[in-house]
Amino acid sequence: MRLQQRANPDAKTSMDTWIPYCDAFPERVPSEIYVGGFDHRQPFEGDGGIRFEQRPGGERALAAYESSLARRQQRAERDQKS
Repeated sequence: MRLQQRANPDAKTSMDTWIPYCDAFPERVPSEIYVGGFDHRQPFEGDGGIRFEQRPGGERALAAYESSLARRQQRAERDQKS
């Protein structure tokens, strides 16, 4: 199953309106993955062995994600040196 979202009836802010979920995390995708940039092609506690799988034709989106991660890591390293 691809990443999906369901309405959050307990939402207190607009940032919490939707709950992301998938087969690996049927209750809620952990924030470390959903917003934190954790690469879920790698194991993550509680995923039951289910990992991200690229759908056919998703090569450009994955390349953009990986490029974004590389830029984020470069900025973090640069900021640590300052």
